[in-house]
Formats: sequence, structure tokens, C-alpha cells
Amino acid sequence: MKSLRKELEDIFASVAFAEAGEHETAKEILKGKKTILLAVSDMVFDKSVLKYALNISKRIEAGMDILYLTKSEAKNKDLKEFVSEIEKEGIRCSVVTRDGCMKKAILDYTEKRREILFVIVGSTPELDIECKTGEKALSDAWKKMKCPLVVVSKGEMPSVA
Repeated sequence: MKSLRKELEDIFASVAFAEAGEHETAKEILKGKKTILLAVSDMVFDKSVLKYALNISKRIEAGMDILYLTKSEAKNKDLKEFVSEIEKEGIRCSVVTRDGCMKKAILDYTEKRREILFVIVGSTPELDIECKTGEKALSDAWKKMKCPLVVVSKGEMPSVA
């Protein structure tokens, strides 16, 4: 109920700004609803996946959440540079750090965040690794994920799972 109320408030605020001639502000309020999720890790860090995510985010005017799986607290230097590049483009961005299983982290995140349009990942070995607990349940959940999964390989067109 809270999320519906917030959504309606945003729509009404956007309409008010549009009526006052503040079209860019109205657009910004509504644009905040679209978000893509980029899942990366410190195990395999592929810059082509980052570039793909940035380009698609610009094209569809969506914000970007970055789910960063790491074993350490220190952020990858390439990730810091990428976040800086995203911010220069004027794209709303947030980084969430997790550890553990890539599949489980993606499933947990997309289950809680309904505004995620799709998930972008690199073709990393982590996607093939099953989590240590609940492998069957996790595999079933992976197949029933609420949004598309885009897998980007170096030098290949992305595939949608």
C-alpha cells in the first residue's frame, strides 16, 4: 500500500510540474521509476559488460543499480571509474555490495525491487555455480525470475534468458 501511495504521489507531482511548464522536472520524476540491474563481481570484471549497461541505460533513460559481489570491503578501481562515468552521463546510480552466490544475490535483489526492468550480467563462471544450499529451489526460482536476464559475452551479441 505504501508503494502505491508513493507511486501516485510521484505521478501527481509530475503532472503538477508539467502543467507549470517544468517539463524536464516532470520527466525526471517519472524517469526515476525505470531501473536496470548490473550484476558484477571482483572474480571476473569485464569492462565490455559495463559499457553495454551504460549504453542501454542511456538509450532507455533508466537508472542503474550495480550489484557488486566481492569478498573484500575495498571497491574495485575499475568499478569506481565506471560509477564516475555513469554520474557524468547524468544517470541515477547506486552500488550495493554483497558476498556469496551471484544467483541468490540477483534473485533476492529483484524480488525486493519491482522497478528493475532487466538484469545485465557477464557470462561468468559464477552464473554456472550453484549455491551450496537449496540448489533445486534456487534453480527453479532462477527460471521464474520476474524480469529478463541479459547475458553479455565479450565480442558477442547479448542473449536474453
